Amino acid sequence: MKLLKITSCIITLAFFCSCAAGKISDREIEKLNGHYDANTLGHNEEHVNQHNFVFLLNRKLLKDTLRDRPLNNYSFKLKVVDKKHIQISVINESGSVSTNIYKFRRKEDCIVLKNKNIRPILVPYLAGALDVTKLKLKSGDDKNLNITINEHRSGGVFMIPMGWSNFETLGKYKRIE
Repeated sequence: MKLLKITSCIITLAFFCSCAAGKISDREIEKLNGHYDANTLGHNEEHVNQHNFVFLLNRKLLKDTLRDRPLNNYSFKLKVVDKKHIQISVINESGSVSTNIYKFRRKEDCIVLKNKNIRPILVPYLAGALDVTKLKLKSGDDKNLNITINEHRSGGVFMIPMGWSNFETLGKYKRIE
C-alpha cells in the first residue's frame, strides 16, 4: 500500500513539474545586446510611426511629443544591465543620445518590457478608456530583434462598455552593429 502511495505521489509530482514552462535563459537575454535601426524591416513610409521603436517607447497618449520629428533616422541600443533591468539608448539623427533604464520580466521565450504598459485615458470606464501596450522582445535567428506588440484598448461611458480592441503585430528591427 505504501509503495502505491509513493508511486502515485512521484507520478503526480512529475506530471506537474513537466507542465511548468521554463523561462528564457540568461544567454538568450544577452543576445539582445546590440545597436538596432528604429524602423521595422520592410516598413511603409506612411506607417513609419506605428511600429517605430522610439514611438512605441513614448507612451504619451493625450499629447503627441514626437510630432514634427523625423523618426526615420533614429536608432537605439539595448544593453542588459542585470536580471531585471535593460538600458535603452535612443540615438536621433543629430547623434544625441537619451538613455533610460527599464524593468522587464521573463516569459517562456521572450522578455516583456515594462514601459508604463497600462495608461488610463481620462477616467476609465466612467468617461474614458484603458490602454495597454506590451512589448515582447526576442532575438531572432538572423540576429535581428523581433518585437511582438500587443495592444488592448477598452472603455466606456458611465460604466456602460462602449467597446474594446485587441491587436497583435510583429516588428523586426535590423541589427546595425
